[in-house]
Amino acid sequence: MPDNRHIRAKKNILTSLLSQIVVLLCGIIVPRLMIGAFGSEAYGATTSIAQFLSYIALLEGGIGGVARAVLYKPLSENDTDTMGYIMGEIKKFFRVVAFIFGFYVLILAFGFKSVSHLESMEWFTSFLLVIVISISTFGQYYIGISNAILLQAAQKSYITNLISIGATIINAVSTVLLVYFNCSLIIVKLISSCIFFMRPVVMWLYVKKNYSFEARIDKTKTYLKAKWTGLGQHIAFFLHSNTDIVVLTVMADLSMVAVYSVYNMIISHMQNLAMSFVSGMEALFGDMIARNEKEKLKVTFSTYENILSLVSIILFSSAAVLIVPFIKIYMSGITDTNYTQPVFAVIMTLTALSYCLRLPYHSAVIAAGHFKETKLSAYGEAFINIGLSVVLVYKFGLIGVAAATLIATWFRFIYYVIYLSKNIFNREIKLFIKRFIINLTTLHSNFIVGYLIVSAFDISDYFSWVICGAVTSVVITVITFIINFCFYKNDSIQLVKKFIKGKQNAQ
Repeated sequence: MPDNRHIRAKKNILTSLLSQIVVLLCGIIVPRLMIGAFGSEAYGATTSIAQFLSYIALLEGGIGGVARAVLYKPLSENDTDTMGYIMGEIKKFFRVVAFIFGFYVLILAFGFKSVSHLESMEWFTSFLLVIVISISTFGQYYIGISNAILLQAAQKSYITNLISIGATIINAVSTVLLVYFNCSLIIVKLISSCIFFMRPVVMWLYVKKNYSFEARIDKTKTYLKAKWTGLGQHIAFFLHSNTDIVVLTVMADLSMVAVYSVYNMIISHMQNLAMSFVSGMEALFGDMIARNEKEKLKVTFSTYENILSLVSIILFSSAAVLIVPFIKIYMSGITDTNYTQPVFAVIMTLTALSYCLRLPYHSAVIAAGHFKETKLSAYGEAFINIGLSVVLVYKFGLIGVAAATLIATWFRFIYYVIYLSKNIFNREIKLFIKRFIINLTTLHSNFIVGYLIVSAFDISDYFSWVICGAVTSVVITVITFIINFCFYKNDSIQLVKKFIKGKQNAQ
């Protein structure tokens, strides 16, 4: 069984990485094509509609983490009856969300033109645009999310990743062809929605074929007892994640929002890439907790923490010294505001790094189902971020809101470290302190060396930036591996065997 778990974990990581690469490449191709074909305002309308539709995710409210936590034990025991009851409760919840979403879509469709001040479309066209864009999201709530949660809990995220990769590629190809044949925006978005609607359908077919449970409701018992606590934590995280832009919009100006958005676009891609290296980590933790394999959990936790530390330190050390030169090239010719913000860039990078480094702790808490016990960390993170952002934005602007987010992120990180040391599997705090000191030392060394390398280059275009970036990244990677090898020799050798030579070591 352990071998199978680690094989699935490796599949999850590889497919997640591939998915991020595909999304990045298609994300570069499709928007530029759409803007060229239909204009900035029309493309902006599709983006705005998607943003409005995403707000319904608040109703989703952390139910995914709660549901996965209660599925780990019946999955480990192959208890199909309990799985059926849990899945029945999950499906019932999300179908209610789907119908609320449908009502919300109608309201948005009727009012979008007046709310957005859209001038390039008639009311009926904007109405249809909202409807067709919403089709895939409705399918996701009505059919897909419950099955995606099951596959994630079963350590089969690679199935959902592969389905998403296929849908993303097919959508990009179809968009190119439809634009080439001069199809209307409505047709392009309708075909796109239909393609992504097939994603939950394929997931449903896979689950139906490979699992024998019958989804039904147990009227005598509630399995998702922590769903309201999960909702509260989800709302708190939503507020924490969106505080910066809201505060800048209300208390600063939109030029700062533009600067923030450009930097955040790049750093969020780096963050997603780092997280891909530990895809499926929570499900593996959940399976071990369900089987009461505490010693294996400790070893596996340390392995994942080491992997994420190595990858994150390399990525974000490189980003810290390379992002400003890239922004200068990317935004050349734009003179209405100052996009060269090195201090802000470093703080944003540190925040994303901190989020990635705390991910194993967060995943362990979710895997154990400790939502109620850790709710104060979620609420505290949101409260600190909002409060400090409001206080600091007046004097420090971008740097102030970025610093507030960093402080709030570390509050929850430290909370998790202490909580994990006293609960779940009693991990010693000194292990975190050692890893923190080594990460800080590596980060500091990488930044100094990286800054010296970047300063030695004359970066004036994308080609020179790529050359400089390649040299910087290689040197930073070497430094990171040397320092980690000195302090984590056995772990480093094990990682090389697993991820370079491809050997599977049972825990």
